[in-house]
Amino acid sequence: MPFLETEPGVALHFEESGHGPPLVLVHGWSMSCRAFTWQLEGLAASRHVVAVDLRGHGDSTSLADLGHTIEDHARDLCALFAGLGLARTALVGWSMGAQVALEALPALGKRVVALGLLSATPCFTSRRDWPHGLPEPSVRALLARLAHRPEKALQRFFGAMFQPGEIDEKRRAEIEERTAHSPPALAPLRAALEALIAADQRSRLREVKVPTLLIHGECDPICLPGASSFAASHIRGARRLLLPGVGHAPQLSRPELVNELLLRFLSEAW
Repeated sequence: MPFLETEPGVALHFEESGHGPPLVLVHGWSMSCRAFTWQLEGLAASRHVVAVDLRGHGDSTSLADLGHTIEDHARDLCALFAGLGLARTALVGWSMGAQVALEALPALGKRVVALGLLSATPCFTSRRDWPHGLPEPSVRALLARLAHRPEKALQRFFGAMFQPGEIDEKRRAEIEERTAHSPPALAPLRAALEALIAADQRSRLREVKVPTLLIHGECDPICLPGASSFAASHIRGARRLLLPGVGHAPQLSRPELVNELLLRFLSEAW
């Protein structure tokens, strides 16, 4: 099981597959690199795919007193690129991973040649000038549920990723089995969610200088579709694809389609 130490007390676990131009995948809150299990398989024929566990998630380790902000995750991502010697790389972030990618992009510079944003928002919670986020009280209610009944809270959050009828019971069971990971530590998860409430990467959008593709489910209840519409309008030359009948995790519910869209985009980008 490969690990890379990014700073004292933080060891990132990552998975690799395939050969070819590098592609780095960054998962969302409470998940792990296994959220990209079908991408690690389906894209490996033409890409060197690297999927990372963010600190405090999956099999990555992190001391309890270390930070778990978007900026902390972005520094780890930069350290991963440097440690693996990644250059001319495509970077794809899903959900919170998209915010991490946006935050890391300026520091990564020319190491990144294409950007994919899945179910992305630059700002998770709503503000007076931002109607495309979740109300802060609803996110704080999730924090409270995590404190009292963490397992049930995470199961409920996972279930909310999919719209009624989006996947059948057989497919849901397969997704649950293949994305299962080490039980997350509660303190890092709560800290990361607190950080999401405060995070705002809107100013990063105009700094994106590489070809960008946004893929979003039109029924996403977690990162609202209006957020990626805003992002696409503020990233020069970005393309946005809205998937009908799809919720928050298109790479899980529609993996073949997402793989096809990513490969087509990447083949055009470089």
